[in-house]
This record gives sequence, C-alpha cells and structure tokens, in this order.
Amino acid sequence: MTHRPAALLPGVYPPRQPAAMAAGYCGEISVESFLREVKAGTYPQPAIKRGRRQIWLTAELDRAMAQAGQPCANETAADVAADF
Repeated sequence: MTHRPAALLPGVYPPRQPAAMAAGYCGEISVESFLREVKAGTYPQPAIKRGRRQIWLTAELDRAMAQAGQPCANETAADVAADF
C-alpha cells in the first residue's frame, strides 16, 4: 500500500495541530522552544494526549497569543496596521 503525505494549503490551519505545526503557527523557532513556552504557561497544555502524541486546539493557541499580545496567524497586515 502506498502512503500519501498529508497536505495543507499555505495559510490554512486545521482546528487541531500536532506540536510541530503548533510551534510554527505560534512563531516559535523550534518544537523544543514551543514546548518550553507551554511548560512556562505562555501557551496552553495540549487538549488531546494519546500516548506520546499531543494535539493543540488552534482556537486555544489564538487566545493565548492574543493574551500575550502576539498577532494571530489569521490576521492580515491591515488588521495589524489598524492596531497602531
């Protein structure tokens, strides 16, 4: 059986994200730095834990970034400019 890789359109994020995707979504330089920030409370704990697999909810990451003053990934340049 041939395995086909999963694909996402650029700029489109699913409602649930594994650690590597969540790290990039939040603008962290690595998964390790993202997990350090999770431990520090900057980002929420994973909503789903299945063995070693951890999943974050995009909406929860958006709320955490908004509280920290970071722009959310779905904001446009016009949205950011309007804040100034």
